[in-house]
Formats: sequence, structure tokens, C-alpha cells
Amino acid sequence: MADTLVTIHSIWRWIVLLGLIVAVGYGFSRPSDAAPLRKDTARTFTIALIMLDIQVLIGILLWIVDRGWDLDVFRAWIHPVGMLIALGVGHAVVGRATRSGGTGAYRTAALGILATLVIVAATIPRDAWF
Repeated sequence: MADTLVTIHSIWRWIVLLGLIVAVGYGFSRPSDAAPLRKDTARTFTIALIMLDIQVLIGILLWIVDRGWDLDVFRAWIHPVGMLIALGVGHAVVGRATRSGGTGAYRTAALGILATLVIVAATIPRDAWF
């Protein structure tokens, strides 16, 4: 089971990274005078965060099944905690941007997703990139 989870986690990672990049591009491509961000217009951000939610859930399952706490410090603690922080940042900023409803909300949401992307990229183990 652990091997299957590792495979799914590894493949899904690329899809999540692509989704986050698309969401950042979408947010920054919106004109500054665009209509306020609402729940129905925040779908791109929401989908990217749901993709990350799924990845983190798979990672938690893998951490439990594979006894992740026995791995090296980076994989045991820095990677999982970093991903949880990235998830929290993304949800908090996009939620805040959606609730604010201002015209700069798209840019705020894009910055939040960009921060999430940076945290995710920084906490992926180096040997997992290629």
C-alpha cells in the first residue's frame, strides 16, 4: 500500500504544482478594476487549493502508513509541517480575499497562492524533484 501511495503522491505533486502556477497566473492576469472576487469567481483558486488539500491528505496517509516519523528529519518533520503551513497560508489568504470583495482581491489571492507555491517548492525534498 505504501508503494501505491508514494506513486500517487509523486504523480499528483506535478498536477498540484501546475494548478498552483495556473492560479497565480490567473490572479495576476485579471485587470485591477475587475469585478470583486466572490465565491463563484474564485473557482480557479479554490480548485488549486482543493488539489493541494488532496495532496496533503495523501501525504498524511503516507506518513502514517510508512511510519514517516522514522525517516530523516526533513522528510519526517520539515516536509509535512511545511506543507501544512502552505495549506494554511493558501486557504487563509484566498478566504480573506474572497471575504474582502475589493477590486484588489484577485491580486491578493494570487499573492497568497504564490506564497503557498514558494513554501511547497521549498519543502519538497531535493531528490524528489527529478
